[in-house]
Amino acid sequence: MSFHGVALTDIAATRLSDGAPTVSLAELGEPAGLEPGRPVRLIDRHAETLATGIADPENGVVRILARSELRALDGAFFRRRVEGALALRRATRVADDTEAWRLVNGEGDGLPGFTVDVYGAFVVCSVPGRGLLPWGRLLAEAALGSDTLGLRGAVIKVRGKDPQDRSAKEEIHGECPPDKLVVHELGLAFEVHLVGALNVGLFTDMREQRRGLARFVAGRRVLNTFAYTGALSVAAARAGATHVTSVDLSSGVLAWARANFHLNGLPDDDGRYRFEVSDVRRFMEKERERGATWDTIIMDPPTVSAARASQWSMKKDYPDLIALAAKLLPPDGGILWASANTRKGPSVLAQVADGLQRAGKSGAVLETGGLPPDYPTPPAWDESRYLEVCQVWLK
Repeated sequence: MSFHGVALTDIAATRLSDGAPTVSLAELGEPAGLEPGRPVRLIDRHAETLATGIADPENGVVRILARSELRALDGAFFRRRVEGALALRRATRVADDTEAWRLVNGEGDGLPGFTVDVYGAFVVCSVPGRGLLPWGRLLAEAALGSDTLGLRGAVIKVRGKDPQDRSAKEEIHGECPPDKLVVHELGLAFEVHLVGALNVGLFTDMREQRRGLARFVAGRRVLNTFAYTGALSVAAARAGATHVTSVDLSSGVLAWARANFHLNGLPDDDGRYRFEVSDVRRFMEKERERGATWDTIIMDPPTVSAARASQWSMKKDYPDLIALAAKLLPPDGGILWASANTRKGPSVLAQVADGLQRAGKSGAVLETGGLPPDYPTPPAWDESRYLEVCQVWLK
């Protein structure tokens, strides 16, 4: 497909100079002829190309692939991007103690909107729209072509604009992964499902948080809310928590969590580990009514949930839930472990501060954290650093 030249407006030129990984079509004056996936050259008033990208009208943007003129967007280009990304991961030795890690992280690796995650001998390539699928195929082929990774197959997943859309297109290149694949991370085993769903069951961006969990849970009774497939619960149990209760609205993901406990030699029939299918708020309210307390409460909620039994929005519902959690910690002190996606709402510390004010509690921040080193981000673009985690001592 040939390049399409687009003149930069002043607004778009300013956004580009600020380091933005995308420029909106509205900022470009809604240029004609930009079908999905079309290679684009962004041209200044002196007819010089300042950037090269691809059109993504489904999401209303041009995705910037280089801040210069590229002669071609082809397999060789994607191979160079993958080789550069792999060199960074080798430098930080990310894969030394895990089989699950991120090989390409969007704009941090010069491919905004695209990601590649490694799970053992397979990769999952995520593409931001159907029109960009041909470029996702080139990216998958570049990853599979790496001699050092030894990959056997790739799953390409197309993300729809609606995060709740489960009808996104999926393709298999090379060998199809098994329905249930076991990968190892930091000495722990986790079951992942690479085919058939947008989320595979293990969020690699939380690896460093799982690594550091021991100092907040060892010897303590732990409540893990929004437990999903139980990765944090497994990490807490293996780190020496005396009791772990995992709460999630979905019985399916809690069955998956039980499977992860079994994979790690953790029994679920001796009273130390419980799995509660429940709306998190209702469960916590019942715990409050019966006078229960927990030494550490983990809160890693989704940004939104459209489940009929429990609609949830982090932006409007999180502070009240934090306030409720604060009342379930012991009067002499307990730990709140909380995360937030800052692309969808305030920072985690702002959410915690709001919640504590509502609960009439005081606290002290013990630690803050974010993305691991296999999730590099551009220094000039804060929006890329979406994950925030904090641990707070409350009395």
